[in-house]
Amino acid sequence: MKCQVTLLLICMLFSKVLSLTCQQCIPKLSGKCTDEQVTCADQCLTATTSVYRGGVKVSDVNVKTCGTAETCVSGSMNLGAMKIFNNAKCCKTDLCNAETAPKQAPNGRTCYSCDANSCSETVNCEGSEDRCISASEDKTMSVKGCVSKSLCVVSESSMSGIVISNMQCCEGNLCNGAENFTLSFLLMIVPLLSSIFFY
Repeated sequence: MKCQVTLLLICMLFSKVLSLTCQQCIPKLSGKCTDEQVTCADQCLTATTSVYRGGVKVSDVNVKTCGTAETCVSGSMNLGAMKIFNNAKCCKTDLCNAETAPKQAPNGRTCYSCDANSCSETVNCEGSEDRCISASEDKTMSVKGCVSKSLCVVSESSMSGIVISNMQCCEGNLCNGAENFTLSFLLMIVPLLSSIFFY
């Protein structure tokens, strides 16, 4: 019996040593929250999610809480008329999530984007947006722009109530334009035609 009680006390102390103290601030509908300290099992998380429409920020949410590997994913999608940005940072020391996650800066990559008339506009990518994307919004409208690799692994996702489907990601500046298909088709057909004519 003494051994069981000793073992129980050791387990209780061991779990206390493995726990982590993190800041927690989860905004309510008003957009405001109060910082408090919570005990987390694995890591602390701070995340900033921003939504822009027509270049104007319509939503900016900062969250601090406990984190897991699944929630510590940063990424953004810039479709020209709309941009969704999520920057998450996890850490494993007490109260390490006190600061707000930083914003992203332009990275030099350029992709095509769509407006009401065509998909020939261009957009400058920022931060981790290392791919170009072509997709359908709510299966009715084509969208193009910049996207992070972390968001390309999802074939269909719902972000802020907008369903993105038929996602195709590519690497390279302006790789999401229709002329790339034409160029690759021409590169395939020219050798085929020359082999027929010169056979």
